[in-house]
Amino acid sequence: MDELIKVDHLTFTYPDQKTPVIDDVNLVINRGQFVVIAGATGSGKTTLINHFKKELVPNGDRQGQVLINQKPISKLSKLESAKVVGYVAQDPTIQPIMSTVIDELAFALENVGEPSDEIERRIAELANYLGLDQLLHQSIEALSGGQLQLVNLASVLILRPEVILLDEPAAQLDPLSTQHFFEVLNRVHQELGITIVMTEHHLGSVLAFADRLILLQGRHVSFDGLPRVGIAKMAADSQLQYFVPQVSHLFLDTNKKLTKLPISVAEGQKRISDEKIKFVSAIKPTIPAVSEDHMLTAKNLTFSFDKQQNVIDRLDLTISSGDWLSIVGKNGSGKSTLLSILAGLRIPQHGKAKVANQVVWKIPTASRIQTISFLSQTPSLQFGEETVEKELMKQAHELRLDFPDKQAKMMIDRLHLSAVADQSPFDISGGQQQLLGVALALLAKPKLLILDEPTKGLDPYTKHFLGQILQEVNTSGMTILMASHDMEFSAAYSKHCAFMFDGHLNTVLPTREFFANNFFFTTSINRLLRVQVPMAIMPEDVNSVSEGTSKHVS
Repeated sequence: MDELIKVDHLTFTYPDQKTPVIDDVNLVINRGQFVVIAGATGSGKTTLINHFKKELVPNGDRQGQVLINQKPISKLSKLESAKVVGYVAQDPTIQPIMSTVIDELAFALENVGEPSDEIERRIAELANYLGLDQLLHQSIEALSGGQLQLVNLASVLILRPEVILLDEPAAQLDPLSTQHFFEVLNRVHQELGITIVMTEHHLGSVLAFADRLILLQGRHVSFDGLPRVGIAKMAADSQLQYFVPQVSHLFLDTNKKLTKLPISVAEGQKRISDEKIKFVSAIKPTIPAVSEDHMLTAKNLTFSFDKQQNVIDRLDLTISSGDWLSIVGKNGSGKSTLLSILAGLRIPQHGKAKVANQVVWKIPTASRIQTISFLSQTPSLQFGEETVEKELMKQAHELRLDFPDKQAKMMIDRLHLSAVADQSPFDISGGQQQLLGVALALLAKPKLLILDEPTKGLDPYTKHFLGQILQEVNTSGMTILMASHDMEFSAAYSKHCAFMFDGHLNTVLPTREFFANNFFFTTSINRLLRVQVPMAIMPEDVNSVSEGTSKHVS
């Protein structure tokens, strides 16, 4: 096959660290492949693919080399790098430079010296191919997260690169935008033959498109091969089993001998139909344990940024003490704005939100942070200390906790941050930053914990670990309000859910009822089994029935 990228005995250590992030990695990526790189938070996925783009190669101690088209990456000119290797980042907002879509697309071509006639022709062709023609004159700031990430892909694609690198490109997208983005990416791969190399935690959405899976574990490549074979390997690993897509998980634990493991809902439905597999309910009736006392009430909340269009529009909400309410909805629907109001960080034009009969934005800051803890989508905005440990110690002192240093160290142990305790909070991985943000929020032992996309950047094992911690504090009486794009996490842990749309919340429903009645914003298990077991939302909700016996799927 035609070699495009070669990684030759690559070992890399960041400055001031003793242990390499990746150690003696050897890979060859051939032209035309669709490669997914997976691994736990901090396993070196981003570090590895950053070595494939000259401008992103990190500073540190490096041995070995990376070659693009048999040429050391350090020898590529800026023009060669731009034209051969494209890159799409995790955060859609950090990549655009210009103010409108058309200017953003033109900017890339102007930088490589294309004449104006060619620029116009390429923009016209690409905009029509990707369906961006109606957005060309839109402001970048007016785009939803999904639209913005599609523009980022277009700004890379317009240079006609040989390979596109993507670092968890759907981490901040809602489920529908995620699916659309991956479908476009697959179309680019299939129809244009462009090589795709991406890191991803949520494998259910993308592995059906990939022809190769690479697993990073313990600083090394532990698997490199066909995705379906890799999934079976992951299922046997105590940590990587959480990476297994829900559909695959369901079939791996049945009595069937699998010659081709289903990954997508469509593949699962075909397997069920072909082999006449029957599933029955294993759902145990539960009643969410919540108090009749109200933790938070909001009445007639209305908020606008421009005084023309209401982001929050006459919204009412009541949350009972001890509840865990998850709010889902598309990018730009107002979830984050609502949470910032309920945390007392924004003041609405109309309406009030109260905690313990006090208007939240009128509670003195020192008192509010002991009652309400807030985790934003970008925890790093609140970091300012030299190390992770000092960050927690500062928070403990500000909260006037007894034995603050001890409390900080206990939280480091609890959130599994010991390995990075002496590192700068800005140098740790995105997932580790999320855990640090959660640790800071939990230090106060608040009555109300407000979380904005808490699983963003977390690998599935760490997500499970975080879910267990949050479930523990919720069971002990802490009320949780969460906005999330993560349907599976919300389904697994929430007590109630609601949909954010048109500036307000639709009816708050018990979690199982909410997801079972959704068609798009639901789990893959519900999509797969809604005909046989309509209320199933997780793999453990069903038993498979085969030849008169039943087998629990867990």
